[in-house]
Amino acid sequence: MKIAVTLLMLFTLFPLSSSAQEYTRWSLPEGAKARLGKGHITGNIAYSPDGTRLAMASSIGVWIYDAHTGKELDLLTEHTGSVRSVSFSPDGFTLASTRSDKVYLWDVNTGELLHTLKDHTGRINSIAFSPDNSIIASTSIRYIDGRDTNRMVWLWDVNTGELLHTLSGHTGNVNSVSFSPDGATLASGSSDKTVRLWDANTGTLLCTLNGHTGSVETVSFSPDNSTIASGSSDETVRLWEANTGAHLRTLNGHTGSVETVSFSPDNS
Repeated sequence: MKIAVTLLMLFTLFPLSSSAQEYTRWSLPEGAKARLGKGHITGNIAYSPDGTRLAMASSIGVWIYDAHTGKELDLLTEHTGSVRSVSFSPDGFTLASTRSDKVYLWDVNTGELLHTLKDHTGRINSIAFSPDNSIIASTSIRYIDGRDTNRMVWLWDVNTGELLHTLSGHTGNVNSVSFSPDGATLASGSSDKTVRLWDANTGTLLCTLNGHTGSVETVSFSPDNSTIASGSSDETVRLWEANTGAHLRTLNGHTGSVETVSFSPDNS
């Protein structure tokens, strides 16, 4: 069986200028299908869940492309600065983009700005949609005199933009958030070396997972909802039982900070 694979290569381009225009006239590298991006690429690139669109964070807004043809579909420009990250909701109808201390929610089909989430007190660090598209979780980083002072998670209603809950308890910056596949639980990883599990509907703290000896940089649930993985600056990955918070095992071998973790679709 032959499997077709599309590989995205992300380049930082020049600002719109004669040199940038000249850049776009260069021939494509062998095997490349299209060249995307105008202005500096300042964040990530994301596929829509159905694979038909690409969103790209840039210095002039969010570019939306047809993923198959490379055609420009839209440019979202309500931001007042460079876009840091983009993320599609699981149903593909909403796009979240971040700039500095704000999260913007867009209607993917119309390009309309739906809501601006702006109660944060520092630079947005992490965002995540709930599986049912109803809630978005966000975290931010703020330093005063060299000390991190933002230690909360914000939960927002995607449909109204209303702030639902602020989750307090971490004693260091919150670096990563992840919803369980059933949407009932939110995991947060922090510089305070802990993972905290929260009731996603009420904001109640369920339990705190201790064991890492360095900052927790990333958290992720397995697709079957049974296991949580956390990666840390202590160079380990820890696996936890999602329902009880019990430590299952520690994965050793990295020789640097573990910045991201991801499960295979079959949980293995």
